[in-house]
Amino acid sequence: MRLLRLMPALLAIPIFMSGCSGQANDALDVTDVNEVIKPVIQLNAITMGSPPAGGMDSFYKQLDELTIRDFGMTIRFDFIPWDEEKSNIGMAIASKKYDFYVGGSWSDFKSFAAKNAFVNLTPLLNQVPKLVDHYQGILGKMKIDGKLYGIPQLNVPGAGREGMFYREDLRKKWGLPPIKNFEIMEQYLYKAKGEYPDTPMIIDKRYSDNLWFSLTGDKYYKVTELAVAPIDDPYNVTSMFDTPEYKQMVAKSKQWYDDGIVDHDILGAQENETTKTLGLMKENKKPLEFNNHFGAVSNSYVSTLQSTYPEQEYGWFDYMFDMFPGTVFMPSTSVNATTQISIGSNSRYPDLALKFLEKAHTDQAYYNLLTYGVEGENYHLMDGKISYEGIKDENKKQSWTGVLDGYMNVPIRYPEEWQKTVDKLTVTEGPKLAEKNGADPYQDFLFDTSSLFEQLSNLVTVQEQYIQPLNLGISKDIDHDLAVLKVKLKEAGIDTYMKELQAQLDKVKLSKSK
Repeated sequence: MRLLRLMPALLAIPIFMSGCSGQANDALDVTDVNEVIKPVIQLNAITMGSPPAGGMDSFYKQLDELTIRDFGMTIRFDFIPWDEEKSNIGMAIASKKYDFYVGGSWSDFKSFAAKNAFVNLTPLLNQVPKLVDHYQGILGKMKIDGKLYGIPQLNVPGAGREGMFYREDLRKKWGLPPIKNFEIMEQYLYKAKGEYPDTPMIIDKRYSDNLWFSLTGDKYYKVTELAVAPIDDPYNVTSMFDTPEYKQMVAKSKQWYDDGIVDHDILGAQENETTKTLGLMKENKKPLEFNNHFGAVSNSYVSTLQSTYPEQEYGWFDYMFDMFPGTVFMPSTSVNATTQISIGSNSRYPDLALKFLEKAHTDQAYYNLLTYGVEGENYHLMDGKISYEGIKDENKKQSWTGVLDGYMNVPIRYPEEWQKTVDKLTVTEGPKLAEKNGADPYQDFLFDTSSLFEQLSNLVTVQEQYIQPLNLGISKDIDHDLAVLKVKLKEAGIDTYMKELQAQLDKVKLSKSK
């Protein structure tokens, strides 16, 4: 497991380390013969990404001053690289070393929750009234069978989720129209490939999710990885692979793969190649990122690239807002997709851990440290806005994964043109559309797969051996490969899977009709 261990900052009060989560010191620290200091508890957490090259000593010093004062505790973070999230988070949970875990749809959060890897926070919520008030009822929507297994990242209503980040200055130079639909987006991909012939434009194997949505976002909801439902009938599901649109998506994937738009080594790529893409863009070897979410692009790509190439302009093609505004919902938090911070069931101090999360979401000093780092070392504050001017890229601190809070964020100082994009997606039109469209039909739904252990195991094998290559465009004969896939899906138990999913959605539909 490639967990990057960070050495704790030196404290005025010595702390005796222990490998157990939530472990109190066995010895007392005596700084005066007449005064005995209570033992300091250390909580341990994981987060995604890499630590900044500088500032962590100052970070821990400032954070320790807060947490020792308020809780008699400290917290230490281990970092997991983004391209190794699923396997390493699973091993971290199995190790039982941590009090805090992070996860979402990208980490099998639901599976771990179903296995009781996390504390049910519902009975503890009366101890954190400020946190409950801050979420304004959203925590109730995050429960699974009446149990709350994590405190979710809190997004403001609006658009700005998955999309393509691209060089707007090159679009103008190449004489292409503004990117507002799939056809122009594809023109940009092909033009970019012609101008950068040595670099594939798509290197992240998750791209097929956004390709599917781009082609079908006005026709289907994607309910699970295997099942879809019509936009006008969200509780009537069918296998994704039985739709004519799936064949269209596979054909488009094959076209892009054959034409070199998609990396020919993509089957061996990591699940998340955003770090590699940003590196290529910093070297001016790639003009776009096909597969990322708006927050990550705004918080890291824009400032990093602008500091290197101040003359460049950047654009954003949003797969939801620009193409299918009718799919922008309110609220924007969903138990099925939202990144969350959970407290491990092994933690000795779950109440203390939850109170710390309350501070993280309600106390600006805590939030700024956990999100932006140390002022002067990891960022600057200019006219009330976060600025990275003069900060080396390696010293920019990534937020504690899952703690981001749209209502606690300090505005970031963006270039004027990018600020217009931010305002469009998250301040003005986005929230209005979200309010107009209403709630996500699956907001309160979590597919209980506890009775499908054998089928899920078989379907994972089919996913790896047959579905993924097709999704990525690796096929010599689409009709033949689709026929083989449907046989393998049936053998794996997809009929039982679909029947159980439909039965659970029937109950949801009935409950909403009352």
